[in-house]
Amino acid sequence: MTTSVIAQDSLNVPANTSEPTPVFPKSGYVTIASDSAGLDIFIDGMLAGQIPIKEPIPLSAGKHIITYLQPDYLNLLEYYYTGEERDEFVNKAVQTVYIVPNETINVVLWWRPYEKQLKQRKAVIWIKSLVGVSILTVILTLNFSG
Repeated sequence: MTTSVIAQDSLNVPANTSEPTPVFPKSGYVTIASDSAGLDIFIDGMLAGQIPIKEPIPLSAGKHIITYLQPDYLNLLEYYYTGEERDEFVNKAVQTVYIVPNETINVVLWWRPYEKQLKQRKAVIWIKSLVGVSILTVILTLNFSG
């Protein structure tokens, strides 16, 4: 006779084994890794944890979206950017996976390329702001000196 204890939200762990078995027969697992620690991880728009996530996460069979980008931010990217520019942002930050029952999918999300893009965009914005302030200063100086 085997007894089970409930571990986590959707796993049964039989007393005689350390292997988790899905409560729902049509579920599988995903392991998530990243090149940076401390990133919040979202699965289908819900916060799933923070890197490093040491244990496989049980998911129902089917399609799931895994990312470190907050859902609202993803919506803004969809709204303000199209095509290649949006894809450039989310290419390594979002992965769509298909979970197969009783199998584990490995996902790696890359933060450093995205961080590099953000720094480049901030530099461009800073330069544009500096140029704008310089032009405004010249215009105001010419208006008040003449």
